[in-house]
Amino acid sequence: MKKFAKKIVLLGDSAVGKTSLIRKFVHEEFDDSYISTIGTKVSKKEMRVNIEGEDILMNLMIWDMLGREGYMSAQARQMVGAQGVIIVGDLTRLDTIKNMEKYWIPLLLRTIGSINLPIVFMANKSDIANEDTVMDAVDIFSRYERNYNHGLKEILPEDLNTWFLTSAKTGEKVEDAFSTMVHMTYYTNRAKDPFFDRIRDLTIKRIGDQGDRDTLVGVVDLIIYEFSEVYGNSVKAGRILREEVARAGMDHNNPTKESVVELVNYLIEAAGEGNEDLDLLKAKHKEWNELIEKVQA
Repeated sequence: MKKFAKKIVLLGDSAVGKTSLIRKFVHEEFDDSYISTIGTKVSKKEMRVNIEGEDILMNLMIWDMLGREGYMSAQARQMVGAQGVIIVGDLTRLDTIKNMEKYWIPLLLRTIGSINLPIVFMANKSDIANEDTVMDAVDIFSRYERNYNHGLKEILPEDLNTWFLTSAKTGEKVEDAFSTMVHMTYYTNRAKDPFFDRIRDLTIKRIGDQGDRDTLVGVVDLIIYEFSEVYGNSVKAGRILREEVARAGMDHNNPTKESVVELVNYLIEAAGEGNEDLDLLKAKHKEWNELIEKVQA
């Protein structure tokens, strides 16, 4: 039997039920009372699975991290060395699910430098969620699935997925979510992020000045290229671009006008923090918005 140990970080806003999920998964207990995690708690869970006919013993070291915004430096330190990530939202509070991409994934990108690691998305409290919120969450997770975990979803058994609607109270889908993480961490080297390849092609290979600007995809390509030119460091620019695409919630293969406008605003904000050429950036900001506006919806 092959044995592995993996560091898994558990992320998500306060009061989404991360600690309750751990209690249910590790200790088979549930407590209705809310207990705020102060700092980081580490739990260990052994899982035995069969992957492609081979028995695997996986020791998951699960780091349950502080869920409050404003503790970015402390959170980032604990993420270092992560081999898998579980991000939890509250199915009764849709903003906590949207915040996975607005806050947690950009923080991951800033800390780890890429998104080339397994991510499992969980929406907790399915036992008390209403049907409309569930439908909205499914739509959001479907988009997350398109934008992340490239190369990993394909290796999962048919009964597993990259996202789950869970209940720490009833145990619904909790075991499945962690089983998915075991499978995905076993195949970590298959994780890909095609958008990084796209950024590389548009910035390092200098092909961003090619193509038409009659589509939003074409405009996004130009923005990526010109932002890198203004920023002056293609590697750092690429990391900023990836963070801000996530924060804008933009599907780079099928962007909306609203998400591209938001991306532009975030890029100007990020570059301004780095004391770049603000006059040139402001001029580009105007040019980019005019190009976005001209594109037919």
